[in-house]
Amino acid sequence: MVIRQLSCKRRGATAVETALVLIPVTMFIFGIFEYGFLLMNWNLLNNAAREGCRYAIVNNTSATVSANVQTVVSGFMAGESKNFNSFTVTVSGTHQGVSTPVNNLVAGDLITVTVSGQYRFLNIIPLAKLPTTMPITSASVMVCEGAT
Repeated sequence: MVIRQLSCKRRGATAVETALVLIPVTMFIFGIFEYGFLLMNWNLLNNAAREGCRYAIVNNTSATVSANVQTVVSGFMAGESKNFNSFTVTVSGTHQGVSTPVNNLVAGDLITVTVSGQYRFLNIIPLAKLPTTMPITSASVMVCEGAT
């Protein structure tokens, strides 16, 4: 009878210990998921900025290059721009250190495409409070090879 009482008490202790271990393990697993999702979106933002800049280099003489670059960047974001608040794309050019419209650039000038937004965290980690947003900016600068 003494053995039976000890095993019943031990089952309760096992349940408490399991609960105490599962809480940090669950937080850790969800933290990995949250961080991985952040890095995926950051990488996607970097790639979209680079592809937008490539498009701007090839089509810098077009009158609608800025609008077209925004379309290209949105396409490369593959719908993930919904994970950002105030998602913006800017296209700018630099001629001899002076900001110049992209349409007026000559060979050797710089084209910059900047993509930025406020990343919204999923906030799925139990018992942990993360910030709701984080600003992320990616800029790609390339040398213009064409001329107007």
